[in-house]
Amino acid sequence: MNVSTRQLQAFLAVARLQSVTRAAEQVHLSQAGLSLLLREMETQLGLRLFDRTTRSVTLTEGGRQLVPVAERMLREWSDIAGRLDKLSVDVARSLTVAATPLVCSSVMPVVLGNLQASQPGIRVQVRDVDRSQIEALVLSGEVDMALGIQFKAGSGMRRQRLLSLPLVCVSPREWPVAGGAPRRLQRSRVSWSDLAEVPLIGLPVGNPIQQLIDLRLREMGRANEARTTFNHLHSVVAMVEAGYGAAVMPAFVQGACSRYAVHVSVMTDPEVPLDFYALSRKGTHTTEAARTFLAAFTAQLREYPQLQH
Repeated sequence: MNVSTRQLQAFLAVARLQSVTRAAEQVHLSQAGLSLLLREMETQLGLRLFDRTTRSVTLTEGGRQLVPVAERMLREWSDIAGRLDKLSVDVARSLTVAATPLVCSSVMPVVLGNLQASQPGIRVQVRDVDRSQIEALVLSGEVDMALGIQFKAGSGMRRQRLLSLPLVCVSPREWPVAGGAPRRLQRSRVSWSDLAEVPLIGLPVGNPIQQLIDLRLREMGRANEARTTFNHLHSVVAMVEAGYGAAVMPAFVQGACSRYAVHVSVMTDPEVPLDFYALSRKGTHTTEAARTFLAAFTAQLREYPQLQH
């Protein structure tokens, strides 16, 4: 049996009005179309539902017994449809995002604050995870998207470039050592050669951002030197503030750096672009929440130092 809601609505209209003509008007069908629906329904049920004469349409015993069943089925379907509509709206306005701790601590707080103020109906859940976990989380559907730098698009993944940002040099405002801070690091833009003989603090050598930085440092003969490293952005910046050295980092750390007594300068000669990507699973639909969030996230990235070329 494969009775449709349309057939049930037509059946109940005829049962209530006892007229095919008036029922057809109510359900917005022609009389012929309504009669066809009822005949198909009777065939599917193996049951005659109406006794028809030229003047009247009356329910058979089987038809009378079907009325409360049909009414209950339509009520239940209406309830289910309402819940599905609500679920669809909830899904469209909800988002789960994965990002590395570096991104979560420096960019996400501002983005989520802006969204809460401008789009309070959008609900974003953020998971700060190790970079090695991101692809599996996206492919499994545990998160809707991931955000980060220098992502590669693996099988089944969709990669969307958001923006390219430069590297910056983070240096202490005051060096607690003889001679003070090198003046060349206090400018808004500094070259890689300005880092000569400046002690550097970095991220772990396995970090993709640090690997990109080391490519430039290698040209200066500094890629393999012993240096202090930390896993987390705030640890690096705090050590810079304390005067233990300078650090080369992505431009989006500027927001986090504002809480420390440090100076931020854009690295030039050459500028090294860092591509910022959003990763999602191929074949998935981009929801309203995802579009709104990405717009807010990209807008925040534009607030940081930008490439000049």
